[in-house]
Amino acid sequence: MKPSGPGPVKPPPGVKTRIDRARRAVLVSVPVGQTDLYSLREFLYRVLNAYENSFTVAIKGVPFCFLPDAYDHILPPPARPGLRRLAICRECRLNHICAGLPKISPFAALPAGELRPVLKVPSEIVFEVSRRCNLACGVCSSRQLDAQLSLSRVNNELEQARRLGIKNIRFTGGEPFLHPEILSMLRTAKTMGFYILFNTNATLPGSALIRKTAPLIDNLLVSMQGCDPASDAAETGRPGLFEKKLANIRLFRRSGVPVVRLGTVISSGLAGNFEKYLTLITELDADIWELYRPMPAAVGMSARGKEITPELLRRLAARIEKLPRAKPQILFANPVPLCLFSAKQAPLFLGARFDDGHTRLVLDPRGFYKASYYMQKDLGGNIMAAWNSPFLKKLDKAWYLESGCRRCEVRLRCLGGSRFMAGADSDGQDPWLRNASRRLALFDNAEEKKEN
Repeated sequence: MKPSGPGPVKPPPGVKTRIDRARRAVLVSVPVGQTDLYSLREFLYRVLNAYENSFTVAIKGVPFCFLPDAYDHILPPPARPGLRRLAICRECRLNHICAGLPKISPFAALPAGELRPVLKVPSEIVFEVSRRCNLACGVCSSRQLDAQLSLSRVNNELEQARRLGIKNIRFTGGEPFLHPEILSMLRTAKTMGFYILFNTNATLPGSALIRKTAPLIDNLLVSMQGCDPASDAAETGRPGLFEKKLANIRLFRRSGVPVVRLGTVISSGLAGNFEKYLTLITELDADIWELYRPMPAAVGMSARGKEITPELLRRLAARIEKLPRAKPQILFANPVPLCLFSAKQAPLFLGARFDDGHTRLVLDPRGFYKASYYMQKDLGGNIMAAWNSPFLKKLDKAWYLESGCRRCEVRLRCLGGSRFMAGADSDGQDPWLRNASRRLALFDNAEEKKEN
């Protein structure tokens, strides 16, 4: 989100803010003909900055191109006669659900560059530098492969990403610290000015390597599958590494990594020891604790995860929503159908935006781009050719959503759950959608409130 001042300001004339604290939902309605668009944009960003971590925020009455980095908060405008397309519409990822602007519109009168297409390029490139790993986690979707990305290939892709204006770069594996050139890759990416995310199990590096890499990492994600030495050994298949992991997480933090996230694939063990996990995560001073729905159909993953049901996630969400709103922020971070959960639980779910090729691409160690860690379809070796491939364009149009999904206020965040679990080449549904309502009602009986 764009930086803004602290908290909401007084809304521009005519703009209404409705807040339903029971459902933890906020609706901002912008009237037709609103002309003070610069004040409006500042107000909307302040509302998002103030509320989006604990409320579902929806915005009605503005085009996607007005807030392209917050498009998933904007309710799709209804199609009606008399609309016109702009030149940027051809480059917008959402042109299939936006019919354009009225012929006379204050938004269309904005200077060039004030309206920008949504996701003209990927928001992030993920370098899967190697599939090799020193652990043997039963819930891992990665396969052991000998292939790895070369330093020259990574440098070439970084240069292309910079020319395209892509902002975020992620290094992952397997275990990226097993790649002999990982430090050089990080240094090059940092020199080019990218925001750098780094996924690791944090059991390999020594203190010297951590001190070298920490200044190069903006956002660290560490896999945390156990809550004590015994559970960690059971989950990772490698005993004796738990204390080193904890020490390394603390050293990364002390060495200046700004954001530290810990990630756990949901299991019956986590559900039965939730408080113990939470105590550990809190003691490690993590900013965010991410919980992941297992993807048991993934290549390389055993039957582990099939025992995890929507009901188990609902029980976890019910426990989390009662916790104080403090560090760590706890999120369900991969795709699930949001209509399986109550409206007040919806802010806990990131949805499918960051999976299945909706916002980012993954460069496989075999040298081709793909939609996600799980999907192995070869989309070619060029960023934009992959991004504009028929395969991804088909997924982006969300052709698989049924009518109830299309009316849902969180459609652009949920996207019908996991395309991987549904089978991306078919017209199937996420298997968890079979007993879902297909629409999450957010704003019935919302309390209207004027912000001070």
